[in-house]
Amino acid sequence: MSRHRVTRRTPLAIAVAVLLAACSAPAGQAATTAAFTGYKWAVVSISHDGKTTPVPGNYQVYLQFTPDGHFGANEPVNYHSGSYRVTPDGFTTSGLASTLAGYAGRDPVVLLSVSAISAFGDEVPAQTTVSGSALTVVVGGYTLQTRVDGRQSNF
Repeated sequence: MSRHRVTRRTPLAIAVAVLLAACSAPAGQAATTAAFTGYKWAVVSISHDGKTTPVPGNYQVYLQFTPDGHFGANEPVNYHSGSYRVTPDGFTTSGLASTLAGYAGRDPVVLLSVSAISAFGDEVPAQTTVSGSALTVVVGGYTLQTRVDGRQSNF
């Protein structure tokens, strides 16, 4: 290979390396390659202990995954937030916090939703499957069936 050819390719190689480094997710942040990233997902049913319970839309149970690695989860009583990291099988959450409202009622959908969303914990693995506009999340013995409820921008 001639010296002229090597000299011409060096700037191109450097530019490609810089672009690849800029596109990689920093350590500790979510990669944006997961199919669920960048969307809000409405929970339509929750399965637990062999029973599936529909979750009507008016309960406002949903999951949020921002492109920059923030995680949000809403159930009828509290909102939970933290960060997430994409894993080969789905994701893990960390740094979770929530509002602290109490609930003394007996609505089975509310109680199930609170328990299912509370299953997300620091470094608890959640397995995911995305099929079209549906996301299935399995975490802590609960299976959440969801559907896309719009794009999710960064918080």
